[in-house]
Amino acid sequence: MKELNFITSVLEEQVKGELRQQGIVVWLDKDGYYNTYVDDLIARYSRGEFFAPVVAFRGSYLEMLLALEPYGNGLDPEPLLIHLPGHTEETVRKTPILELYHAGYRFRKALDTLIREAATGRVTPAEIDAYLKNGISDLNSAEVWLESHLAQPQGGIAAYLNSLSLEWILDGLLGEEKVLQSKISDSSALDTLAQHLYRHTGLDQAFLQFFQGNKLLSFIDLGDAFAAWLMCVEYVNDLKRSPYLDTLKPLTRLSNPLRKACEQLINYLRQRHPEIYAIKATIVESHLEPELNAIRPEDLGKIDTFHREESIILESAVRSLLTGEWQKAMQWSDSRTETPSFWLERDRTRRLEWSLIRDAATLGCEIDKNGRSLKDIYTLREALEIYTQSAYAVDKAHRHLEQQRLKLLEPTLPHFAQLLEAADKLRSEYRNWADTLAQDFANICTRESFLPDDDLQQRTLYDQVVHPLTKTNKKVAYFLIDAFRYEMATELIAEFEDSGITVNLKGRYAELPTITAVGMNLLAPVHQFGKLSLANGEGFKGFKTGEYTVRKPDERVRAMSDKSIDNVSAGRRKVRGVSLAEICDRSTTSLKKSYSDANLIVVHSKEIDDAGEANVGLATFETWLQQIKSAWNLLKTIGINEFIFTADHGFLLQDQTTQEKPYGSKKDPNRRYILAADARLEEGMVVVPLNALQYEGQNNYLLFRKDTAIFATGNPGATFVHGGNSLQERVIPVLTVSHRYQSNLAMVKYLIEAKPEREIMGHSRIQVRIKPAPVAQGVLSFVTAKTINLALRVPERPDIQIIIKDAPGAEVKNQQIEIPVGGDWIEVLFDLKGQRDERERIEVFHPDNIEDVEPLIPQTYFNVSGSLQNASSPVTESSRGTNWQDSFEDEAIRNVFLHLQQHSSITEMELTQMLGSARQVRRFSVEFEEHLKKVPFSVIIETTSNGKRYVKQS
Repeated sequence: MKELNFITSVLEEQVKGELRQQGIVVWLDKDGYYNTYVDDLIARYSRGEFFAPVVAFRGSYLEMLLALEPYGNGLDPEPLLIHLPGHTEETVRKTPILELYHAGYRFRKALDTLIREAATGRVTPAEIDAYLKNGISDLNSAEVWLESHLAQPQGGIAAYLNSLSLEWILDGLLGEEKVLQSKISDSSALDTLAQHLYRHTGLDQAFLQFFQGNKLLSFIDLGDAFAAWLMCVEYVNDLKRSPYLDTLKPLTRLSNPLRKACEQLINYLRQRHPEIYAIKATIVESHLEPELNAIRPEDLGKIDTFHREESIILESAVRSLLTGEWQKAMQWSDSRTETPSFWLERDRTRRLEWSLIRDAATLGCEIDKNGRSLKDIYTLREALEIYTQSAYAVDKAHRHLEQQRLKLLEPTLPHFAQLLEAADKLRSEYRNWADTLAQDFANICTRESFLPDDDLQQRTLYDQVVHPLTKTNKKVAYFLIDAFRYEMATELIAEFEDSGITVNLKGRYAELPTITAVGMNLLAPVHQFGKLSLANGEGFKGFKTGEYTVRKPDERVRAMSDKSIDNVSAGRRKVRGVSLAEICDRSTTSLKKSYSDANLIVVHSKEIDDAGEANVGLATFETWLQQIKSAWNLLKTIGINEFIFTADHGFLLQDQTTQEKPYGSKKDPNRRYILAADARLEEGMVVVPLNALQYEGQNNYLLFRKDTAIFATGNPGATFVHGGNSLQERVIPVLTVSHRYQSNLAMVKYLIEAKPEREIMGHSRIQVRIKPAPVAQGVLSFVTAKTINLALRVPERPDIQIIIKDAPGAEVKNQQIEIPVGGDWIEVLFDLKGQRDERERIEVFHPDNIEDVEPLIPQTYFNVSGSLQNASSPVTESSRGTNWQDSFEDEAIRNVFLHLQQHSSITEMELTQMLGSARQVRRFSVEFEEHLKKVPFSVIIETTSNGKRYVKQS
C-alpha cells in the first residue's frame, strides 16, 4: 500500500472516525472532488487494505442498489461508506437510497475546509487564504501545493518548535517552563517563534503592533501578546455584534482550525494557570478600554473572558430586578448559575448574588405568568385545578426566595442595598398577587360554597384513598404532616420518581378553619355520612366518632384501626403510630423489628408547623423536606409498598407587607379567623355558618379575611400563619407513591472524607468527597452509584441549625449536597446558628438512607453564632463536649488545653514548664491554629511585658 499524501491522510482519519462511531456513513460530495480517492478506497477494500466496505454512485442507481444488497440488514449496522457525488441534502431525497440515507449518518467535507484543516500550522494563514482565493481545481492539485511548502527544509529552532505541543509552548511563554526561553536566544529565534504562533493560531503582526506598540519585541512581550490574542479571539467570537475596535474585527474572520486551536489554548490557560490568567486578563482589559466601554449587556454571549464582562452582566441583572424586567434577569442568571464563569468560581460573593438574582427573577416571572389566575373561575373544582397546575409555582418561588434571603442576603454582598430593595419590591408584588388571589377565591366560595364536593374534601380522604389500600395485601404508610403545603409536595415528586415507582399528586381542600386541631383530626375517619360532630364545649377540641373523641395522635390511630385494620374480616392485622423524628433516628434493623408486622403505619410530623410557629421555619423547611424523603427511604427498605403523604393545612408566609387588622379586643380573634356566636359581617370579611360546613354540635359562625391580612391578637408574629381561607392555607397535597417491594440493602459501602478549612468571609468551610470503601481481593464488586447526597448536622444538638450557603461544583437542594462518587473535593460553605456563641463539631452524613455510607465527624470544632435568641428549642448540652481530649495524640498538648479549660489562661512561662522546653513552646505557637480546631472553646493570644498569654474566651 502506497503512502497517502498529507491532505488525503487527514481526510481518511476523519472518514475512519465517522465509520467507527456511526456505522453507516452517507458521504454527500456535492462537487465530486473526492471521486478518485473513493475509487481508490474501493480498490483498497477489495485488497483487504481498508476495514469498511465502500459503495459509490457512478451514474446508475440500479447498480448501486445491487451493490448495497449485502449490507445494512443486521440489527447493529456494520461500518459502510456510501459515496454520493453531485448530491446534497435536498437532491438525495429524490433518490432510491433515501431510506438508507435516513438510517445512516450524513458526512460532508468541503475541499477548502479540508485544505485549511490540513495546512493550518504548516502554512501561514495568509498563504492559505491566497491559495484558496485563486480557486481549487481538484484534490491532487491541493496536495501538490501543500507538498511544495512541506518540502522546504526546516531545521534548528523551527524543527524544535514543531516537535512541541502548543500547550508546552504556552507554558514556556508564561514562564512556567524555563527551557523554551533558553532556546530562544536571539531575535531570529524569536521571529521564528512568532511565525510558528502565526501559523498555528493566527497571531499576526497587526495584533502585535496593537498590543506592544513600536517597542522592540522581547520573549516576555511575545508571551503577553499571545495570551492577549487568545483572550481576544474568544471575546470577539462570543460577542453578539461586531467588535467596536477595528483591530479586533479581523479576529472574527479566523478560520475554524485557528479558532479551535485558540479555544483549546485559552481553556488550558484558565484551567492550568488560573492566577496567571486573572493577572493577564486585567492587563488586556486596560488595552481594550474603548471596546469594553462600548459594551451593552445584550452584546455579550455566554463566556466571560474578562472580569468586566461579568460585572456588566451582573450590574444589568440587578437593574433588571429593580425595574421589574424579570425575564431578562432570568436569562442572565440562568447562564451564570448553570455553568459558572471563571470569575464567578473565584468570587463567592458574586456567586451568592447570582443565586439571589435567579430566585428573585423566578418569582417575578411566575407572578407575571399567573397574573389574575381566578378572574373568570366560578367553581371550587376549577379553582383547585388552576392552583395545582400553575399558581402553586408562585408560592414555591416565593418561599425559595425568602429562604435564600435569610441564608444569603447579607451586608457583605457588593450589591446588598440593591438586592434588598429588589427583594422588598418582590415582597410587595407577591402580597398584591396573593391578596387578589385570596379575594377572588373568597368570592367563588361565597357564590358556590365553602365546602367542596366530597371527592375534594379533607374529611373523605381516608375513606377514599387510604382505606381501599388497607383492604389489599400491601403494606401502607400514611404520613400526616403538619403544614405540609401543596407546593412543598411538588418538590418531592422528582425525589420519588424512579423505575418501578408510580407517583401521583392531587390536591384537596383542607377543612375550615385551617388549623391543626381541625385538619389533623379530620385526616382520620371521623365523619358520619359527610357530617362532623364537634366535641363538647366551644371551639375545636376534637371530633366525636362512636364512643370516643378524636383529638390526639393515638386517637387518630385508633379510629383508623377501627375502620380498616383491627377487625375479624381483616385477620387481626396491625396498625402502628410513629413520629417522623423517631423513624429518622432509628436504624433499618430497629425499624424492621418494630414495624415489619404492621399493615398500616401512621406517621405524624409537626416539625414544619412547630418551626413556623417558633419563627425559624424559613431556616428549617429544607431540613424537614429532607427528613420526609429519608423516612420514605427507610420505610421502603422494610417492605412498605404504598405511601400517602398529606397535610392538615398549608400556610401564608409573613413579612413587613402583612397587614394587621383590628377586631374587637385582641383576645377575640385568632390570627386568621374568628369564631363568633353571631354572623357579624364587616368590610373585607366573609361569614361562614358552621352548619354550612356540615359541623354539628355548635351553632357558631366563622369569620375570615378576604385577603391575606391577619387579625391583631397581641402575639408576636411567627414565620407563617394559617387558619384562614386562602388557597395557600386550604389546598393540601395528596401525594401517593406506589412501588413493588424491593430490598434496598446496599451492596457497596462508601466512605466519606472531609478536610476542614479556615473560615472565609465569616463562613465555616469544609471540603468533602465520597468514594467506595476498599473491597478485599476476591470479593465480588458491585456497580456503584454515580452521585450520593450528603448533608451536615451537629450530633445530639437539635437546637443548632446548619445552613449551607454554597458548594461550588455541586448541586445543593433542600440542604443536601449531591456529590459525585469518586470525584474531586467539593468545598462547602456553611453557617452554624444557635442560641449562644460556642464551638461544636459537625457530622457529615447521608440523609437519604439509600446507600451504605458511614457518617463522619471530623475532629475540628466550628464556630456557632448565637443568633437564634427567639428560638423555642431549649439549649442542649452536647454529650460530645467531654471527648475532645481524645483528638490529641500528644499528652502534653492535651494537658495545655485542659489547663485552659479549667483555669481560663496560661502564660508562656507556665507553657514552658508543661511542654518541657522553649523549643516545644515555639513549636506549639506555630501549630496553635491547628490545635485550636480540636477544642470546643476559643482562645486568644495576648502580648504582655512577660511574653505571650493564652486566654480562653467565655
